Amino acid sequence: KWLWLAVFILVAAIAAGLFIYFFDKDETPEYFFEPEETVAETVSVITADTAGYKVKTGYIETVLDSVNDVPLIMHMPHNARMKLQVGMPDRSDSTIVFAAMAADIRKDNQQIVGDFVLNGKRLARGDAKKGFCAIDGDKVTIGLGETTPLLQQAIDNNGSFFRQYPLVNNGQLIENKPKGKAIRRALAIREDRMIMIESKNRESFYDFSQALVDIGVTEAIYLVGGNAYGWYRDKEHVSYEFGEELPELPENISYIIWQIE
Repeated sequence: KWLWLAVFILVAAIAAGLFIYFFDKDETPEYFFEPEETVAETVSVITADTAGYKVKTGYIETVLDSVNDVPLIMHMPHNARMKLQVGMPDRSDSTIVFAAMAADIRKDNQQIVGDFVLNGKRLARGDAKKGFCAIDGDKVTIGLGETTPLLQQAIDNNGSFFRQYPLVNNGQLIENKPKGKAIRRALAIREDRMIMIESKNRESFYDFSQALVDIGVTEAIYLVGGNAYGWYRDKEHVSYEFGEELPELPENISYIIWQIE
């Protein structure tokens, strides 16, 4: 009798443990644009001063490069300041020389994924994505970590902050787990300069991140890829679009813009 009771208790305990493991653990939410996960543990911060890029005319310099059969498009800002905003930027505003989607949003409730601060106001919380970008005046900081004092600093200084997947940290590739291939985009530091990089073709997360490392990127976080809509203006202020402008978009989409001051 006691033996059967002990066996029953043991089986019940095992069943309860399996239930908790498979059904009660936190689930990664499905994202509106790209449902991907990241694995990252270390913390690092690199800061680039965007005010140092000034020339007479604000524009985006675009350079094509290729490494290991991965063609890349590099966008380098001149005489423009990076800002964060919610909603689609004004396409007719000639002072905006670059615009690309920044943070992702959840597919179920269309809320912004991860910590998000806009002009000192905190609009979202969470660290599902360990990479971050903090904007404090002319300084743009990208880094990696679940916590960072730059979040509170952005709130205190009327700055901005958002989270995304980390791609490169201290010159080392950070592995993520994408599903399939897509056009990839990144906010990156190369040769102590903040630039934006886009894959010309559909690439896996790993191949894109490795290409960033191979061209000398020291830090990088993701920007929304795929057919996410954006544009840039060259030295003659000719406008070039990328992605697809959809007729309906969630209200909580966010953009980084580089704007002439």
